[in-house]
Amino acid sequence: MLAVLHMAQYFPAVFVGAALPYLFRKEGLALNLFWLLAIPGYTRFFKFLLALLVDRYSFSRLGRRKSWIIPCTIIGVLSYLSLSFFPPDVQWIYVIVGILTFKSLVMAAQDIAVDAYAAESMTDEERPLGTSLINCLAGIAGAIGFAAVAIVEAFNWATAMVVASLLLIMAALPAVVRDEPPPPRAALIKKKDLDFSALKSMRWSLFRRDSWYILPFMFFFGFGGSLGPTMIPAFWADQSLTTTQYAVLSASAAIAGGVLAIFTVPWLANRIGLRKNAMVGLIVVPIQAAMYIIFSLMEDLPAMPTILLSYILISWAVAHYGHSVSISRFRWVSKAQAGTDYAVQSSVWNLGVVSAATMSGFIATWTGAESGNWTGFFVISASVIVCAGLFYILVFDKIEKSVVEREREEMAESI
Repeated sequence: MLAVLHMAQYFPAVFVGAALPYLFRKEGLALNLFWLLAIPGYTRFFKFLLALLVDRYSFSRLGRRKSWIIPCTIIGVLSYLSLSFFPPDVQWIYVIVGILTFKSLVMAAQDIAVDAYAAESMTDEERPLGTSLINCLAGIAGAIGFAAVAIVEAFNWATAMVVASLLLIMAALPAVVRDEPPPPRAALIKKKDLDFSALKSMRWSLFRRDSWYILPFMFFFGFGGSLGPTMIPAFWADQSLTTTQYAVLSASAAIAGGVLAIFTVPWLANRIGLRKNAMVGLIVVPIQAAMYIIFSLMEDLPAMPTILLSYILISWAVAHYGHSVSISRFRWVSKAQAGTDYAVQSSVWNLGVVSAATMSGFIATWTGAESGNWTGFFVISASVIVCAGLFYILVFDKIEKSVVEREREEMAESI
């Protein structure tokens, strides 16, 4: 159910995030204007403020987390349906960005509730497999979202947005009909603590010893993970891929990163640990950058089966880094206030994501991508990912030690 909840978030979000940059590039949008498409992402930086509301207010008849999941889903569906009236032409870009900004703010509240639900529900033993299941269905959802891009070519933009809205409803239904489990004891103790004000709650999340390491890493993890991918749609548009070819290629990468990795990530995590598992993905990041550089330098692209095979294998390997971090994030969250704590991490991570999305078009233009030279851009993007990954590897033990000490203190308070 938790995996399907995350799936519900990824369906339309991936579709819009994949389709709009590609379609706007086809319409002639300059790379140095791609920062406009990053504006909706800035609302997710404020998740830490929304989390104070999500953690504290709910309707008992609906459930602590479902009180936010249900209305946010309804508003999200209506927002996506409204996009069907505005085709992705450059003249409508400000209207589309405005609708997406409102939608992103509302869905950020849903995201907080879903992440808190997951952090509260999974035990240490369940977390590697549970997180991999979540990433697996997120990968499937991403694949469907990417594949839905082809609907634009086969039918039209309005039909594609209606389909995306229906998928959002279908994926959210299991969470709506299922009874919500009670919150963990530590959360109840903390909620009854009248001295634990909103300001104190936020200060506690921001300035704990483990946060000194976690929050800087989350920014660079988000920045590195977003810098390259935000330009991938424009890259493939410049390589003259059709909309359907782009959809198939992107969907294949999503499946590789989500579905295939579910078989190897938990297995490796249990045998060599999360830190070494992350190394597996980091080693392949420069190879991934080299693949894009080679494709950009070719006069004619290889046959689609060759591109697909390269894409799948490399995406599968690189996913081990991202999955390891995802597992660690649920491990690092305090059970005493999971919504607020995870949202603080997500806010810093999203700040990195939107910062990269804002800068990526300017960096691509500066390195010559506008004229077809993508080499410098992919070298920079790969370097940022590797540097963030090395930080994760070097401070991993310090974070784990701090988290264990903090959990002992929390359990002592709840006895």
